[in-house]
Amino acid sequence: MKIHFLFFYIILFWGIVFITSCHSNNDEKPIAQLPVEVNVLTIGSNNTSSSSQINYSSTIEADKTIDISPLISGTILSIPVEIGQYVQKGQLIATIDETIYRSQYNAQMAQVNLAKETYDRMLTVYNKGSIAEIRMLNAKADYEQASATAKATYQNIARCKIYAPQSGFVGKKNVEAGATASPGVALVQLYDVNTVSANVPVPENEINKYKKGFDAFVNVPAINNRTFEGKVDKISVTPSAGAPIYTVQIKVNNTEHLLKPGMTCNVLFNASNNKKYDSSNIVIVPVEAVQVDEQKQNFIFLADPSIKKAVRKNVEVGDLYETGISIKSGLKSGDQLIISGFHKITDGSSIRIINN
Repeated sequence: MKIHFLFFYIILFWGIVFITSCHSNNDEKPIAQLPVEVNVLTIGSNNTSSSSQINYSSTIEADKTIDISPLISGTILSIPVEIGQYVQKGQLIATIDETIYRSQYNAQMAQVNLAKETYDRMLTVYNKGSIAEIRMLNAKADYEQASATAKATYQNIARCKIYAPQSGFVGKKNVEAGATASPGVALVQLYDVNTVSANVPVPENEINKYKKGFDAFVNVPAINNRTFEGKVDKISVTPSAGAPIYTVQIKVNNTEHLLKPGMTCNVLFNASNNKKYDSSNIVIVPVEAVQVDEQKQNFIFLADPSIKKAVRKNVEVGDLYETGISIKSGLKSGDQLIISGFHKITDGSSIRIINN
């Protein structure tokens, strides 16, 4: 009988605990979900790119770069040019001390005079029939050899003055007066900027869209956002080392010499240049804003300001660009694309737009 009462009390105890816990859970209030802070990009605004013009970043480069180096060694006496200076073809660039070459030349000219006198005497005696022809020929050879050596040394004297091989701007000045010049080591770098180029890195899936002669427009922020017309001049056939990137070279006339090597620029190609390119209304958005689900479907999140909710939208993606990835379908002008905070939300999540 006592055992039956013990079981009864145990069952009663656990029943009370169960009922109490149920009441306790029912009394708890649900925690309100805080809205996720997000940034948005309005499709069709100035912040998104259109596929009708494809934009790449590049820098201006001189069409031709000339390293001016000496053919002889010696102490540099002067370099009468400065960086940024425009020099004419034939203008003096540098002067090297000629003292050692002048001394060698004077000594060799003394040998030339002696060899000439010897040859003249030998020739006179030979003409009289008093010596063998071989002695006269040896004297002649000694004279010619001494003359050739002296001429070579005189050329070194002439090389002590270095002149500009063509007109251009001084881009670099590697040494100053007092330094030692060495053959093959550039003293000055000269830029020919009558025409300049912009070398555009283009991914492998886009390189075949461009042909030599295509129009391009080079916008330079440093010159009040001025745009210069150019043409595709060269297209590389091999990629850059370690990356599937090819180079498209744009040539631009620079008769005003406003474009300087090193200036950053934006190169735009007209999609209408290439008939194979679809110039429909495709926009380019940040790559990170496009996600992929388990079914390999690309999707993005849009902001609906009227209900302050995030809305998932499937999209069709296109080519990858430097500025982002193109969206072929799924977006329309005026849509507000969520570009930050999207990793914290799902379809229908409460949001608060913080960049409006």
